[in-house]
Amino acid sequence: MVPARLRSCLVEVPGNVVKWTHCGRHSCRLSVAFLLMLASVSLSRVYACGLEPALKGGFTVSYPGALDVAVAVADSRRSGLLPPATPVEVSSGVLLHQMLGDLERLQTRLNSRLAGWAKDSATAFSLVLVGPGLWSHYHPTPAGIRAEYHTDGPLAGKAVILTHHAVLRALLNGDLSTAQATELGLITYSGIEAGPVQIAFEHGFPPSS
Repeated sequence: MVPARLRSCLVEVPGNVVKWTHCGRHSCRLSVAFLLMLASVSLSRVYACGLEPALKGGFTVSYPGALDVAVAVADSRRSGLLPPATPVEVSSGVLLHQMLGDLERLQTRLNSRLAGWAKDSATAFSLVLVGPGLWSHYHPTPAGIRAEYHTDGPLAGKAVILTHHAVLRALLNGDLSTAQATELGLITYSGIEAGPVQIAFEHGFPPSS
């Protein structure tokens, strides 16, 4: 059971929302951390996806920094910058289909915007959608960006992009800029060669898109 003093913060998990009141950012962070701790007990492997049937409605501890992104998303939902959380009636299967569809849109966007960009495999990177912990890998090749979806964790020794499905969709739809998302903590970059990967990723979303 969630302690009473933590119940007033909004914490999003696939298909579930705990109501937000004016609890303050610190208390919200404690609330998210508490639910992350509860979810981690059920994980059979470190990078298990929270959309798997056995973890339907689960919030996974997917990578360092995921908590900060989750709190930033909650703040942006409350301010109206991002849309409300997905209704509870939407199944995990539908959510997964939507997320994979937008990840494919991302691959298409990167292919169209990064033609002629570095084709060295050293620029490969991983992306995780915070919440379900849905990982995908991206490998620049001479033929374009090769993507792998629903993977088991990040690529070893490569950069990682952390964001949320609502943020990715807003970027793809042109409702949010990468600069704004980065400033608000809705997307973060970490690991080796994070700088070049950030530049390349942002190049896929020009301000006019």
